[in-house]
Amino acid sequence: MSRERPTPAPAASPPPGSGGAAPSSSGRIEERAIVNTLYNSGGEIAGRLASLLLFAVAGHVLGESGLGAFVFAVAVLGFVMVPVDLGLDRYLLRAVAVDRSAADRLFFDVLALKLALALPLFAVALLVLHLIGYSHQTQATTLVLAPGVFCDSVARTQFAVFLAHERSGPRAFADATQRICSAALGIAALKAGLGVVSLGASYSIGSLIGVVIGFVLLPRTVGMPARGVSLRSWRALAAYSLPFATQDVFTVLLAKADVLILSLLATQAVVGSYGAAYRLFESTLFVTFALVGAYAAMFTYLGPESDPPLRSAYQRAVKLSLVLLTPIAVAFVTLGGPICRLIYGPAFSSAALPLGILGPAVILLGVITLTISLMVSRESPRRMVPVTAAMAALNIAVNLVLIPLYGAAGAAAAMLATEIVYAAWILRIATRAVGGLRWLPTVVGAGAAGAAMTALALALALRGAPVVAAAAGVVVYAVVVLAVERLVNPADVELIRSVVGRRRPSRRRD
Repeated sequence: MSRERPTPAPAASPPPGSGGAAPSSSGRIEERAIVNTLYNSGGEIAGRLASLLLFAVAGHVLGESGLGAFVFAVAVLGFVMVPVDLGLDRYLLRAVAVDRSAADRLFFDVLALKLALALPLFAVALLVLHLIGYSHQTQATTLVLAPGVFCDSVARTQFAVFLAHERSGPRAFADATQRICSAALGIAALKAGLGVVSLGASYSIGSLIGVVIGFVLLPRTVGMPARGVSLRSWRALAAYSLPFATQDVFTVLLAKADVLILSLLATQAVVGSYGAAYRLFESTLFVTFALVGAYAAMFTYLGPESDPPLRSAYQRAVKLSLVLLTPIAVAFVTLGGPICRLIYGPAFSSAALPLGILGPAVILLGVITLTISLMVSRESPRRMVPVTAAMAALNIAVNLVLIPLYGAAGAAAAMLATEIVYAAWILRIATRAVGGLRWLPTVVGAGAAGAAMTALALALALRGAPVVAAAAGVVVYAVVVLAVERLVNPADVELIRSVVGRRRPSRRRD
C-alpha cells in the first residue's frame, strides 16, 4: 500500500458565480439536469418495482411476523452502517464535483476505511442481538444480510463519483440491475420454501452483482480512480467527513427509530404491518433520489450570478419534486386499502391506515431531501446537524407517545408530524440561502392538479371502483398540471418538451 499520497484537502464551494467545475450555458445545464433525472428515474423505477414485488411476495409467503424479522434486520444494519459510512460519500461527491482529480486521492481510501470500520461493528451488532435474546431467525437474517448492506455502501461510493461527473446513466443501470437480481433470487428462494433467511442471502448476492457492475462501468465512463490506499490520510478523511457523518446519524435515527420502537413496544405482526406501509412510502424515494442525483453537483458549483442562478435551479428541482410526488401521495391517501390488498394480500389490510397517514409525508420528504442536498453541497454540513438532531429527538418523543396508544398508525402519525415541522424549518433556511423563491409558480400546478385528482379518486373509490379511480385520477392530474403550467410557467413546459423531443428516435426518410 502506498504511504506517500497526500492527505485529502477539504472541498470548498467555488466562489459565487464562478461556475465552479461546470460548464456551460443555462440551457445546457438545465437540459442536463432533466436528462439525468430521466436516467435516474428509469433506473429507480425499475429497481424499486422489483424490490416492491419482492416485498409483496414476502408478505404473502412469510406473513406479518416473518416480514417483521426482515424489516427489523434492515433497520438494525442501517444503524450499524452510519458510523461505517461516516458521511464519506457526501464528502466525496462534493469534493469531486469541485475538483475531478480528487477521486484519485479519495476513492480507494474511502472504501478501505469503510471496510476497516464495518467488520468489527457488524460483529458487535450480532453479539448484542444474541445477548438480548432475539430469535435465531432474526439473528440469522441479520448475519446473511450484512454483506449485502456493506456492498450497498460500496455502491454508494461508486455512485458519488458518477454523480459528481453528472453521469447518471451508469449509476441507474447498476442500481436497477442490483435490485432486479436481488428480487429475482429472493422470490425464487421464497417460492422454494427457504424462508426469511434466504431473503437476506438473496439481497446480499444481488448487492454484490451491483458492485461488480459499478467497477466495470467506472473505467468505461468517468475513468477508474488511481488505485492505492494511504493509511496516513484516514484520520484527515474522517475529520473532513465527520460533519456529514453527524448529520447522517440523526437522519438514520429519524428514518429507522419508529421500527425499533415498534419492535420494543408492539408485536412483530404490528412491525410487519407498519413495515409493509413504510416500504410503499419508501419506494416513492425513486423520484427524490433521481432529482438529487441530477442536481447535487449543480448545487455545488452554481452561484447567485451563474447561468442559471442557484435559486432558479433549486426552485425547478422543488417544482419537479412536487409535480412528480403529488399524485403518489394522493393515491396513498385515497386508495390505501386497495393498494395494500393488491400488493400484499388481504392479511395486510391493517397497513392501509398507516399508509394513508404517510401519504402527505411523501411530498414533504421529497422536498426535505432535496433541500438537505442543497445545504450540504454548499455550506458546512455542521449547520444542518442541530436541525436534524432536533427532528430526530422530536420523532422519538412523538413515537414514544403515539405507538403505545395507536400502534402502527401512531408510528405513521409521528413520522408525518415530524416531516411537517422539518419541512417548515428547513425551507425557511434554504429560502434565505438562495435569496428567496417564487412560491406561487412553484406550487400552483401540483396543488391544483392534486386537488382535482383527490376529488375524483375519492368519488370513484367510494363507489367501489378503485382501479377506475386510480386511472382516471392520473389522467385528470396530468391534464390539470399541464394546463396550469402552460398558463403560469410556459417556459418550463417548453424546456421539458424540447428535451424529450430531442431524444426521441428520429425517423428515417426514404
